[in-house]
Amino acid sequence: MAIPQWNATQTGNQAEHKAKEYLIAQGLDFIEQNFSVKSGEIDLIFKDMQQWVFVEVKYRASSSHGHAAEMFTSSKRSKLTKAIMCYLQLLDLNCHHTNMRIDLVAIDGEELNWIKNV
Repeated sequence: MAIPQWNATQTGNQAEHKAKEYLIAQGLDFIEQNFSVKSGEIDLIFKDMQQWVFVEVKYRASSSHGHAAEMFTSSKRSKLTKAIMCYLQLLDLNCHHTNMRIDLVAIDGEELNWIKNV
């Protein structure tokens, strides 16, 4: 039986909130959440001192169908990268001269794993 859309959306929002609070507690400065363009979405945007940090959040209630980190596919990375390029353009930042990284927060049940520079 499929999970109702509002449940999946609510679960995703809760996972993003948990990741956001965790990263703030680790000293990152929160900038924006759910930046969306036609080509993709950035779940969370932070600054880590002078470095932009673009965060993808993945959640799995259990590992019976794979771990959350495994859900960050090359297709998802490509969409995320396109969204990052759009975001940087809006700020008049050159992607080749901007200090940035992509991080993944993978949440499996209650276990949160922050993977830097994926």
